[in-house]
Amino acid sequence: GSFNRRALFEAFEDQWEVGQREGTDLVCIMTDIDHFKSYNDRFGHAVGDQVIQVVAKVLSTAIRPIDIMGRYGGEEFCILLPGHSIKEGQVVSERLRAQIETYAGLAVRTTEGRKITMSFGVSAMSLGASDPLELVDQADKALYAAKQAGRNCVGQWTVDGPVVEKVEPIEVVSRNS
Repeated sequence: GSFNRRALFEAFEDQWEVGQREGTDLVCIMTDIDHFKSYNDRFGHAVGDQVIQVVAKVLSTAIRPIDIMGRYGGEEFCILLPGHSIKEGQVVSERLRAQIETYAGLAVRTTEGRKITMSFGVSAMSLGASDPLELVDQADKALYAAKQAGRNCVGQWTVDGPVVEKVEPIEVVSRNS
């Protein structure tokens, strides 16, 4: 399922305290739907709502049960990965990005076959955020960098600021063929 904003921040505070107490990392992923306004403008708000619902379902079914996901506002979502490193957060973000691109458009038939894509920004507690809001801000800046780099990609916060490395999707090759 998906948390509302208030429940998301309560869970965020709890996970932040666990990370502080146990010395474990916490990854924050900020993501939003690319060109979302165009779905509302072209197909109407009912289709825009359907796009949000489909995206929320794809995201929530693709993360671990202990991970936390909530709608941050509008077409933006926040995902928390307790115990993950920044590198693992990048891998998860890339996997989510590929799954949205592959499946979300198929579930919303009225978008005339347009692919639904998302941009992602990732940060981790270990990169120096002093509180949950700063961690969200870092992930949000990385998300903005991903949008500036052409959308449908993953931006990562580093100690030097946001960085975007376009990652080629990993193809699964069967060894049994």
